[in-house]
Amino acid sequence: MEVLSIIISVIGLIVHLIQKADTSSNSASVSSYRDTTYEVVYEFTEEEKLENMNIDSLNICYKTAGSANFSIEKARRTLLNNYVETDFYIDEIIIRQNCMYIKVLHSIPFKSTNKCYGAAFSINYMTANNRVSVYGSKKINADEEQVFKQIASELIIAVS
Repeated sequence: MEVLSIIISVIGLIVHLIQKADTSSNSASVSSYRDTTYEVVYEFTEEEKLENMNIDSLNICYKTAGSANFSIEKARRTLLNNYVETDFYIDEIIIRQNCMYIKVLHSIPFKSTNKCYGAAFSINYMTANNRVSVYGSKKINADEEQVFKQIASELIIAVS
């Protein structure tokens, strides 16, 4: 009997709390809007960004082209300043010697508007044969692999 009394009391307390929460949320004043801004709490270093890009997995060559008078810095400026593509956009570029690591935001399928997928690519310049290659990671999904091939094509056109 005592256990039943405790159970009824707990249920009554829960119902009372729910009613109070519902009442307080319905009577909240709309005029008391408080704007909050978000500060950057921590800025990743380039090494941490490269680690997050998982650059060791960028081992599939998606596209290669010849390029005379290639400059990695000129390619970076081209991608950031002059190359505007509506199908994807470049979020980050990090340069290491003759290699450029690029974080791209894109959609699947390629021409869709919701760019909620992130991918990393590397553009490598080989001085021995004046060739530029775009590397990405291996994808199991055929749709994603097709998007990667299209992004690689756009990147190679932009830098060569």
